[in-house]
Order: sequence, then C-alpha cells, then structure tokens
Amino acid sequence: MKKLLWIILILAISLPLAAQTIAPVQVTEVKAGTIAETVEGHGVIKPFPKDDARLSALSSMRIDSIFAKPGDVVQKGQPLIKLQRDRSPDMAVQKSKIALKQAEVNLKRAQKLFTNGVIARVKLEQAQTEYNLAKADYELQKRSLNYAIENSVLRSPISGVVSSVSGVVGQVADPSQVLVHIVNLQRVIADIGVETEDIEKIHVGQKALISIPNLSDGHQFKGHVIKQNREIDPATQLIHIWIELDNPKQILQPGMFAVAKIYVNEQKNALVVPRSAVLSDHDGYYVFIVDKNTASKIKVTPGIITDKQVQILHGLQAGQYVVHLGNYELEDGMKVTIKN
Repeated sequence: MKKLLWIILILAISLPLAAQTIAPVQVTEVKAGTIAETVEGHGVIKPFPKDDARLSALSSMRIDSIFAKPGDVVQKGQPLIKLQRDRSPDMAVQKSKIALKQAEVNLKRAQKLFTNGVIARVKLEQAQTEYNLAKADYELQKRSLNYAIENSVLRSPISGVVSSVSGVVGQVADPSQVLVHIVNLQRVIADIGVETEDIEKIHVGQKALISIPNLSDGHQFKGHVIKQNREIDPATQLIHIWIELDNPKQILQPGMFAVAKIYVNEQKNALVVPRSAVLSDHDGYYVFIVDKNTASKIKVTPGIITDKQVQILHGLQAGQYVVHLGNYELEDGMKVTIKN
C-alpha cells in the first residue's frame, strides 16, 4: 500500500513538469542602426534634354556626304553631314559686289566733279546714298551666303555619341526628318512614376537607388532627386520625378526600364529589430524578449517599417534579446530554448 502511494505521489509531481512546453526559438540582440523609409517607383532611363540633340536640314536639300555612323564619339562643332546647297546666294553676292564697285566709281567721280564745281551738292549726296545702299546690300548678301554655307553642313551641337544616322548620300533630306541623333550619356535621368499619395514625401536632393532588371549582374546605381512634378500623368495616374545618375561607363542606355527606391526618411542611431520579431494583435504591436530562458511579451511602438526591419520608438532597450523566429506560438512567461 505504501509503495502504491509513492508511485501516485511521483506521478502527481512529474506530470505537470512533463506537460510544460519548452519552445525552441531564435533571438537577436536589439542594437542601434540606420533605417530608412523608402518610396518605390518605375520608369525609364533618358538623357538630359540639353544632352539630346537631333539634327535636320533647314530646307529640302540633297545629302552630299555623311561623316559619322552610329556609335561614333563626336565633339561639339564636328561636321556630321554635308548637304548640296542652293547656289543662288553665290550669284547674289557676285552681283552685289559688282554693283558696289560701280557705286564706288560713281561716288569718286561725283566727289571730283563737285570739287571742281561741275555738279551740285545734291548730285554728290545722291552718289553717296547709292554707294551706301550698294554696300549694305553687299554685306547682306554675304551674310546670306555664309548662312547658306553654314547650314549646308550639319555640325554636332554637343559632345557625345552618335545614336542614329538616317538617310543616305543622294537622298533629298526633308526638314521634318531627323538625320542625326546625338546623345551625351555621362549623366542620365531616371524618369520615375510614383503614386500620388507618396509625392508629398519626396523632395529634391533625396537619395535614390536605381535597379535595371535587364542587367543580369544586378548592379544598382546611386542617384538623387533633381525634379519633382505635380501633374498627374493621365495615362498612368502617376506623378513623375527625375533622378540624376552618373553614368561614366555608359552602362545605362536610353529606354532601359528602371526601378527606383527613394529614401524619403532616414534615421540613424535608431533601435532596430528584424521585421519578423514584431507581431500585432487588437492591442497593438508587441515583441517577445528572452531573459533566463523565459519569454516575456512586451508592447512596443514602431517607427519606420521596411520589408526587413522595424524601428522601435518605445518599449525596448539596446542589449535586450528579442525572438525573431518561433515567436508566433509563444505566450507570456513561456520557457524557451535558444536555437541560434
């Protein structure tokens, strides 16, 4: 009978201990770090407007020579296409030059005759006027000729790379046709569309990170916001911003699809924990801290929340350990074993 009582007593003591659950968890130390709120958007790479030049003929002229091909590096002022210009300005210059010479002869004769008292002053003044008109016409015709010569040669207005050449030698170039397209891609723009509710967070000067899905190496490009529009694009219902990017190796090309992450609120020396450590219920946000293998439920106030981290404004201190894996089934006061 005594032996039976001892067995019952042992079972009564051991059963509650055996029923108590010890949960395996992973923890991380609460530390100070940098966290940033970001806004994402999508768009395309473009050259700066002043670094994007398109050349056309001023009038319908035949293409005489082409000095550049796509991919060529060109300098500002370098000739790219020569056009067969109209020769009538040349004839006009020669004609006005002859008229000026004749007017000069007439003026000298009139001056001599006036000095000798042969003609009246009015005749001298008339000869002077005719000379002045002939000289002005000659200068005007020379400027017209220089203008025609200058515009018969299409020169690059910028230093850059020839993007495209349209037309062939012998073709009559129409003024509406772009014959040469030159771009300078040392710096480029990411033209990004963002949601209307995010535009108030974005300001000129904020840092941004650009990803190009078409680039297999996963390289990202740093930039900053230089322009912020307010008009909504009717086609996409987005608002466009410009992000400037340095592009010394010219990896970024116009038309590339770009994904932007704009850093709109960066906090340094903030208490941060993994996002998986922060849970929520009807009372708000909470975490589990571990001390002496016991989990304690602590209410917290979050700040910036990203896809990986959460800033903790109130509720935690640096050096504490929070559960970031295995916390969904925990209860306040539950015993745990750390499995880091």
